[in-house]
Amino acid sequence: MEQANIPAPEVTSGPGYSTVYALYLHTTAWLLRKAVASMTGVGSLFDKHVCVDTPGLGEGHVKCSVCIPRKIKEPQNSLPLVLVIEGGGFILGQPTDGEHIDRLMSDNLQAVVVSVDYAKSPRYPFPHALLQLYQVLKWCLSSDAASTLRVTIDPTRVAIMGNSAGGNLTASLSLLTAFTEGPCNRFRDDLPKNYRQVAQVLLYPSTACNRLYRTRLTSAGPEVQAKSLPVWVAELMEASYLPPYVEKEQIFVAPLLITSYLLRELQPQVAPAACYVAGLDCLKDEAVQYCRKLENAGVNACLKEYPEAVHGFSHYKEGSKDFRKGDVGDCWESICRFLEGAFSVDMDRASDRRLHVRG
Repeated sequence: MEQANIPAPEVTSGPGYSTVYALYLHTTAWLLRKAVASMTGVGSLFDKHVCVDTPGLGEGHVKCSVCIPRKIKEPQNSLPLVLVIEGGGFILGQPTDGEHIDRLMSDNLQAVVVSVDYAKSPRYPFPHALLQLYQVLKWCLSSDAASTLRVTIDPTRVAIMGNSAGGNLTASLSLLTAFTEGPCNRFRDDLPKNYRQVAQVLLYPSTACNRLYRTRLTSAGPEVQAKSLPVWVAELMEASYLPPYVEKEQIFVAPLLITSYLLRELQPQVAPAACYVAGLDCLKDEAVQYCRKLENAGVNACLKEYPEAVHGFSHYKEGSKDFRKGDVGDCWESICRFLEGAFSVDMDRASDRRLHVRG
């Protein structure tokens, strides 16, 4: 597997599901979106809500919610960027899911935080979301964004962060923009010449979507199986994102498929990673394997496990089932420390701020 042999992700079409199954996917996804929307925020913690044009992707544009530091502590020419990709199995996920976290990060890190309401499946399957996120990244580094947001983003201090399906998209986008040769090279070429992604934050990411969820669940112990996402929910989500005509054996679907050889080729451009996993989540093993693969290729990959936590724990709020205050607080404190180090001018000191596996 070499850079020249990796095709660029493109929107395609082909034979899909039966009419009955397609109706089931669309209807159930719509019902889940309605149910989850009632439990999220209202967006009041964001400073701006903007639309970015994405011709041929999703609705042709994508909504983004933005936090800008309320008090900029020191005069700066530009601020770092945290691009946020919320989870939800590629069918859910919206900026309001984590607006309290985005507000915290923006103020504490003195960073612009942009959360993207990317195109959702099954109406817009792979790679609509991935390519929309890339278009938003390009926009954030443009003069148009500087004019709209009234702040300039530093292209040398970019972080991308996502949870669950958002973790999959974070890993995929981080790889997509690391190519310097071959068909995927254009994604990096179209970014500013001094572009640098300094961090990727992966929260319980799904990195092996090429495999049926039920096979990944079966390999976990009984206690983990009982606390993980039900098969019908997870496989509905993955079936929505990956219809039959999509080639599943590719790194932008399942980042874990990347070879050590290719990772070493890309290594100078692949951002250091901080990965946070839940002990009672069957997706933990594939996340750990991905981190080990990054580390073996020379990428700084730090892993932290919360043994009693479940999938989605970082976004649970007090009063919610399975909420663990200590885990949630520690997780976000650790993420802020990691990003603060990544954004620091003294990168040698930043690279020493390593995480360690717990449990």
